[in-house]
Amino acid sequence: MRQSAPPDRAKSPLSRLACEARRSRRRGRLGQRDDDKLVRQLSLVAFLMAQQRPVTAEEIHEAVEGYGGMSEQAFLRRFYSDRSELEGVGLKLAVERPSDDPFQGDLYAMPPENYYLPPIEFDEAELSALHTSLYLLEGQFAYSEPLRLALQHLTLGRPSPLDDHAARTVAVNLLGSRHTSEVSSHLIKIESAISRRKTIRFRYYSIGRDDLGNREVDPYSLLYMAGNWYLVGYAHDREDLRCFRLSRIQGRVTFKTRAEHDFPPPSEVDLSRYRDRAPWQLADPIGTAVIDLSPTIAWWVDQMFGNQGEYEERADGSGVFRTEYGGEREIVSWVLGLGAEAQVMEPPALRDAALAALELLRTRHSTKPRRRAKPLPRSAEPAQADDADDPAERVVPVERISRLLALMTRLLAACGHSYEAEVSCSALRSELNLTQEALEEDLTLLNLINFGGGCYALFAQVEGDEVVVQKEVYGDQFSRPARLSPLEAKALLWALDFVGGRLPLVGEESLASARRKIEDAVGEASTTGVELGAVQTASEPVGAVLARAVREDRVIEIDYWTESRGEVTKRVIEPHMLMNSRDAWYLVAFCRKAGEQRTFRLDRIRGATPLDEHFDRRVEVEAVPYQPWGTSAQAEQHAQIARVWCSPAIARWLAEEHPSAERFSGGSIIAEIPYASDEWLVKEITKHGGEAVLHTPEELRAAVAGSAERILRHYAAAPARR
Repeated sequence: MRQSAPPDRAKSPLSRLACEARRSRRRGRLGQRDDDKLVRQLSLVAFLMAQQRPVTAEEIHEAVEGYGGMSEQAFLRRFYSDRSELEGVGLKLAVERPSDDPFQGDLYAMPPENYYLPPIEFDEAELSALHTSLYLLEGQFAYSEPLRLALQHLTLGRPSPLDDHAARTVAVNLLGSRHTSEVSSHLIKIESAISRRKTIRFRYYSIGRDDLGNREVDPYSLLYMAGNWYLVGYAHDREDLRCFRLSRIQGRVTFKTRAEHDFPPPSEVDLSRYRDRAPWQLADPIGTAVIDLSPTIAWWVDQMFGNQGEYEERADGSGVFRTEYGGEREIVSWVLGLGAEAQVMEPPALRDAALAALELLRTRHSTKPRRRAKPLPRSAEPAQADDADDPAERVVPVERISRLLALMTRLLAACGHSYEAEVSCSALRSELNLTQEALEEDLTLLNLINFGGGCYALFAQVEGDEVVVQKEVYGDQFSRPARLSPLEAKALLWALDFVGGRLPLVGEESLASARRKIEDAVGEASTTGVELGAVQTASEPVGAVLARAVREDRVIEIDYWTESRGEVTKRVIEPHMLMNSRDAWYLVAFCRKAGEQRTFRLDRIRGATPLDEHFDRRVEVEAVPYQPWGTSAQAEQHAQIARVWCSPAIARWLAEEHPSAERFSGGSIIAEIPYASDEWLVKEITKHGGEAVLHTPEELRAAVAGSAERILRHYAAAPARR
């Protein structure tokens, strides 16, 4: 970057070029409504910041770029709308109502505290933690673009240190196949509706009722849970709070009215009823289940689901878990998925349902599968989105006005005390994640922002790989970063909540201390609107041992519960990296017992002990992409495909998770389920209790029947144990 001395402004070729460019660009820009609005809104902010006093609406009408020529009524409507949209990105106009003159209208101002981001002093460890978080979430986080812009505001003028070791030893994947461009489109609209308190309308597929209908909702919050996005809001048709999965919204999401706000700020909303619910608690409770747990599994149930019920441990390590349930099928499925390590004790009707499901499972897998009726003809269905989709279409974009403010601040800060500077185009594209075309379009708009009376903030144009920027008279007004928009603040704090405590950073408190400073600066009101569901990870003491071991390349011994075999074994491992996918964390390591790479799910590590030994990293150990079946030990191992008949009772849910090869008139389907281990597939079929029947591979049908038989013997052996 080059800075120059102040030019002779009366004779500056760049100044003369700026005047001509502005005239031609203004002529060429007429009719581009969105661009006109952005220039008008930013010019409104610039005009108010340049004044030393509050101003009237009439003064704004006369002086601000974009309002001239409007009738009074048209101006008032546009001004009212612009105020609302600016407030939505964190820039709130101060309004004064004079008490001494009842005929004088409101006065408006933009006080410095309403525009500028309060300075935050980060130390090097905190900066490293913040930028490492962005590096890890890049392209794998729906809010990665607002996160990038937030960090640009917070660290303006400071280097971007990256913890190379942490970046190499953590992998994150939050955008699975179910996060499509349509989901991102819904996120954008709903985000806007939440911040502006706008009632929205959409068509929604209710999977429980198998019904597609219209919904009218006051949106309160977004919830990310188990790899899916949900909307929590007041449903007008039900007159109560409801939760809607965004992937089940069909078509467009629209605002109900053109009003600034449609509903008052909601009173305290307890999102825990949605965020912290177990799968069997999604509906209103109909009873309390009493579940007996073996020592092998009891500790895990307490760790993962203790908040969803009451756990009582016995002296031998076994336990009893009591939990309310709203769906019989869901609670039975969960217990069956635990195999012979768990059984339903009460209520009697629920125990009978579990036994009946096991009998049906055994019967349907003890004989050859029945020939099914002819499947229905395939209908034209939209192609499934996958990880090959353009990542830019699967993340929430930043507000354009926030991006323009960030770019303007970056350019003017480069000028410093000089009037002119050069900034690398490639640096700007990298910092703001812009294409060259988008960068040039943004520069065109910035050149039109003025303070009234022909006073502009800057003039900038591209020359080769440099942006030559000239600071105008009032340019210093924008040389400090603007406040974070609610979207940026939420993206930043959401990312810290997600990554916090799981990065093998040198300073373990860096993210926590950075979060506290950010909260103090942006205020609590800017951070509402997104909730994070429970993440499946290790207990805090175990997690701390694992993070240190990865950071220090230290050998550890773990007690690991292998779900498919139902046993806890000791392993000595060399932990190489932590990996996340769909709300679960995994440890990729070299297992000395197996003599090769293994992947361990963190929530199934019961204990971890560091050994007095370090290891040299093995180049052959790499992150294995997580799939919706059991994790594969080797990267080159490909999944096999099982064909599974699903009864109408579960068909819609299975079809949502897996491609459906065939559909039948009664509502059943043949689903194609990928799997990497026989044990995982047997357990997956078992948990559906006869409502899912394995067709192929046929050689595993006997294993499924055997699984049902073992669990039935377990029930028979302890019919009354409490």
